[in-house]
Amino acid sequence: MKNLILKRIVAYFIDYLVIVVYALILFGITTMIYQLMGKSLEPMHPLKGNMVSLLTLTIPVFLYFFFTEKSKHQGTIGKRIMKIKVVANKSKSIFIRNVFKIIPWELAHIGIHWMVYYEEQGLGLPTWVWILMVGPQLLVLFYFITVIINKGESSFYDHVANTRIIYKTT
Repeated sequence: MKNLILKRIVAYFIDYLVIVVYALILFGITTMIYQLMGKSLEPMHPLKGNMVSLLTLTIPVFLYFFFTEKSKHQGTIGKRIMKIKVVANKSKSIFIRNVFKIIPWELAHIGIHWMVYYEEQGLGLPTWVWILMVGPQLLVLFYFITVIINKGESSFYDHVANTRIIYKTT
């Protein structure tokens, strides 16, 4: 079972690398468009910035996890490389699993946008922004601890969604 925990961790880092490559391409395209328009990247209001990051980063990342885990391969690129897969009783289970998995990601994005806004205004960060910055980290830590407790087979979001991770046999 220890091996399954390690496989999940490595799969996560492989998937994170895929996401980083996507984000860098997205940033490159955005920079190029702004340069062609003769404009520089300027900070946005946090609500607008979060809407842009939601549409261009969070939703595509969610869809990556959802569609790859729902596919016949039952796993992301990282899971496929590590020869593990997600087993679900229902298609909606994969959806629920990934909603819970992406929550810390989106909460952190909201916190970052508001942190940048307050920093640019020269203001101290309100407590609620600190909560948005620290809370997601604690939630991810909780998710990770539940993976260890369950010997790699499931996490908190797997329990909620009634899914689990198993070794791929074929």
